Amino acid sequence: MLSLKENFYETMKGKDGKPDAFVPEWKPFPQVWDPVFYYQNPAVPGGPPVKNPLGVTLHWGEDEPGAMPIVTDETKVVRDVTKWRDYVEFFDLRDRGLDWTQAKADAEKVRADDKFVMVWNVNGLFEMSHFLMGFEDTLMNLLEEPDAMHDLIEAMKNFKLSQIEYMIDELKPDVFMTHDDWGSKTSLFMSPGTWREFYKEPWREIFSLIKSKGCVTMHHSDSFCEPIVKDMVEIGLDIWQGVLPTNDIQRIKKETDGKLVLMGGIDVTVIDVPNWTEEMVRTEVARACKDYHEGGVFIPAMTMGGEGSLFPGVDDVVVDEIQKQSKIYFK
Repeated sequence: MLSLKENFYETMKGKDGKPDAFVPEWKPFPQVWDPVFYYQNPAVPGGPPVKNPLGVTLHWGEDEPGAMPIVTDETKVVRDVTKWRDYVEFFDLRDRGLDWTQAKADAEKVRADDKFVMVWNVNGLFEMSHFLMGFEDTLMNLLEEPDAMHDLIEAMKNFKLSQIEYMIDELKPDVFMTHDDWGSKTSLFMSPGTWREFYKEPWREIFSLIKSKGCVTMHHSDSFCEPIVKDMVEIGLDIWQGVLPTNDIQRIKKETDGKLVLMGGIDVTVIDVPNWTEEMVRTEVARACKDYHEGGVFIPAMTMGGEGSLFPGVDDVVVDEIQKQSKIYFK
């Protein structure tokens, strides 16, 4: 029987791999919470709206998976993208005196359990764009002010690169997860061509840095990204986490020649709900395992961007059912 880490590596090998079970969601790589996350995301679940260091007003509602921006005429940070430097200043986190003591201790505990240390950096380049100026302005500015948007995205990319390098230097992770939702359940937020023009190359640089440090690249986007999956492989992504079942997951495996591990397929909107039942959860997990096991490179998981569930007990049933399904599909 393979260990959690061995089984994950076999899953990563695609057609040449020989895993002996489904990777049980997040079990091989528990998330290590770090001071970069807390510094940039000061909102707490159920707490009042607060501003982050870039001036974005955030609110984390109860029973919600994370903090979201409140962008109104009063709170909008970047009011004119051609003058974005007048509104926002990107800083060096190494100058902020962050305390890494707890995060380093947590990382060592993960290593002692023979699991992968995984860190995460949320609010990627598109999300940072609409956090600063709102969805409407972001999408319109991509069309009407391309030069200014390229300039702003370049600055955000450099800001991210410095954060990621800082985090890797401090925690020496095995897996690095980035976050950037690029679409809704049924479409990208922009045309594939627009995504390629503005975001593809900056993300290539980010993934290149992560891989140069010896880390597996994992990216969360619980979105319809089917039109750009070949691009995702090309720019260095190893694992697409959060893949929604509205994507043709089996088709994506063929289009990417098994080079992209797909983590997700279990729709949280179906099971992570107030009136959930064990039968509901097990049925959805069994469906995902049945529909997506063929061809490998699939990690059954809920589609939101982290371990656990909004409603207590749901994730425990998910993991238990994944292990039961492994006995069916792995002899």
